[in-house]
Amino acid sequence: MGINVPESVFTKYYEVIDSTFDIFGVECLLVFTETVEESAANNNVPDVPSMNIHRRNQDQYRRDAKTYKQVEKTETIKLKVYWDSKNFIKPSPSLVLPNNSIQTIFFMSDLKKINRAKELIVHNGIKDTQEMRFKKLGQAFPMGLRQNRYCGCFWEAA
Repeated sequence: MGINVPESVFTKYYEVIDSTFDIFGVECLLVFTETVEESAANNNVPDVPSMNIHRRNQDQYRRDAKTYKQVEKTETIKLKVYWDSKNFIKPSPSLVLPNNSIQTIFFMSDLKKINRAKELIVHNGIKDTQEMRFKKLGQAFPMGLRQNRYCGCFWEAA
């Protein structure tokens, strides 16, 4: 026998959880890298004829007499950040995380941004005092009722 849950229960649940982002959420910076073409050609930059340039750790290279450079771009996002592993919501009981890992919870609408991000700078308000950078640890996972509104993601210290 199935249980019919009224839609008002889900509406109230989403309303309450959404309000926790205003209370407990912190402004963070997502860090993206973009490849841009520099206008002034620099002859000191190594020429890279390889197709696998994305696998090399170079922030500047030349190809076909054009100079390219990796540039960091940031975007502000509000996340709930959990620092203590006892408070983590684990998608798997066998999940083992390295020390200094954090968990973030965010809206599903921000999932594409999170997936594109190279790094995360946690707590934009104290970035000038101490910048805390993290790299994504695995993929984001859906969470909450119906698993269609919120996601979680683990990050390790960069």
